[in-house]
Amino acid sequence: MTLSPGHILNNRYHIDALLGQGGFGAVYKARDANLDKLVAVKENLDISQEAQRQFLREATVLANLSHPNLPRVTDHFIIPDQGQYLVMDFIEGDDLQRTVEKDGALDPSRAAHYIAQVMDALIYLHGRTPPVLHRDIKPANIKITPEGKAVLVDFGLVKLYDNHTKTTMGARAITPGYSPPEQYGQGSTDVRSDIYALGATFYMLVTGVNPPESVQRVAGDTLRPAHLVNPRVPPGMGMAIARAMDMVPTNRFPTMLDFRNAISSQRVTPAQTVNLQSGPVMQATVPVASTGVYVSQEPLPPGAQYAVPVKKKPKTGLIIGIAGGVVAIIAVVCIALYSIGAAANKSATATSEALAVQRTRTERADQKLQEKKATEAAQLEMTQAVQAVMTEAAATVSAVQSITATAESFGSPALVFGPSSGSLEHTTDGFIPGTNADVSLKNFLVEATFLNPYSTTSGPWDYGFLFRHEGANQQYRLIVSSTGDWELYNNTGDPDGTLVDSGKVTNLDTSEFGSNTIQVVAYDNYGELMVNNEFVSDLDLSGRTVEGDVFVATGMYTGDLIAGYYTEYWDFFVYNIP
Repeated sequence: MTLSPGHILNNRYHIDALLGQGGFGAVYKARDANLDKLVAVKENLDISQEAQRQFLREATVLANLSHPNLPRVTDHFIIPDQGQYLVMDFIEGDDLQRTVEKDGALDPSRAAHYIAQVMDALIYLHGRTPPVLHRDIKPANIKITPEGKAVLVDFGLVKLYDNHTKTTMGARAITPGYSPPEQYGQGSTDVRSDIYALGATFYMLVTGVNPPESVQRVAGDTLRPAHLVNPRVPPGMGMAIARAMDMVPTNRFPTMLDFRNAISSQRVTPAQTVNLQSGPVMQATVPVASTGVYVSQEPLPPGAQYAVPVKKKPKTGLIIGIAGGVVAIIAVVCIALYSIGAAANKSATATSEALAVQRTRTERADQKLQEKKATEAAQLEMTQAVQAVMTEAAATVSAVQSITATAESFGSPALVFGPSSGSLEHTTDGFIPGTNADVSLKNFLVEATFLNPYSTTSGPWDYGFLFRHEGANQQYRLIVSSTGDWELYNNTGDPDGTLVDSGKVTNLDTSEFGSNTIQVVAYDNYGELMVNNEFVSDLDLSGRTVEGDVFVATGMYTGDLIAGYYTEYWDFFVYNIP
């Protein structure tokens, strides 16, 4: 029950106003009659015995905290059959949510000044024994005093970290856009959960845009880096924020101090990347077209940055931006079905014929080109049919259910990696930087969004994927370049490889600070390339039908790397297609 203005709480606190209210209780502005000072009273309405035990344990810890960027907890008590109450200093000033709503995105230096103060408070909290997690960091919970000091308020969801237990339901709450995925359901939270929430808060301050909800990102929503939303944000700061908001906790900064150092230096060290110089440089036999680099056959650790022999190829991608987890997954299923030349096709006969053609390609590889031309009409018909089904799926729930039913006969794609973000450092040692998704698959959907490292007036660039990678010079290489060309190579021991397919990407963004989303679907002999949500080409994958690693990579042409620059990527994920 909400307390009314004028109510005297616990014979001491005169309620002045309701400041905020949620499913777990409320926050009030009140006056302490004993000390004649304004206070904030946090009310928790969970009256269960477990909630009361947790409250008493954690309130005792909070009462002993002392930091200039945290309000002091001055009192705590329980009123039987009513709730638990935490009393703390009332902080004068506006919260950052209202500030941004009123004035728009903050200047990045101003936002960083406030965030650094909050980081100091969180470093202090996380350094307690046991560590204290805030678990509800958001712009509305950061107040700026008239003196310009940032204070992290609202300890209503505080949690003492215990790695042997899960979070109790009494302490569970979700703020869409700011709560990490592990805070949903019964997942365990730790200091990296606060890092995610603070990264999301920082994102909102410098862009003026609420970040997408983490569960929607799992389903395919894209987090556009802050420095692309607001060009005033330094790229280093934008990538630090993106790393803090990585969907996988182990890919985030391990501590708040590491996050603070990254912001202070304006330079980001990619998560889980090492430079593995695996072998000597092999000279390419084609003019300036490709860099042949020996790739070690030793297994690479998860997220390893490595040197790969890759042909120069254009980058490719598709971004799945359909709102809603179910619809997003259905969209992935549709793409997978389209890629294998089945489902979503209204003609079972056409489907069987397409698959028969693929088998023929495998059996008679020397006739690939002739047979490819013979099936162009069937592939066009298939494309139009699938596009019609996907349009219906987006338009009506019944269509979505229909597609789901069809997809079940093939099995649903399962997310096995990501989304992840990072940076690939440019080197001039002849090696190709890349990041391993650490999954070995034959049939999959891979997607990533790449940031152009510099203007094309400064030099050429390229990026793309390596897949079905078995070892040194044993993989497919799909490359998109700043010239707008794409190429697919099959490397069977020779670092130069054999050109399988090539073409033009008509919708490639080659501008400075531009970005492109690339998607590749692989299923047995057949593949598909999409860039920025547009179909580019089918791919003949009959020359390598084995499981292998999947990588993002850059600098696959000689001269496409400028020392001191990075190729940044985000929303790198892989779905397994059964």
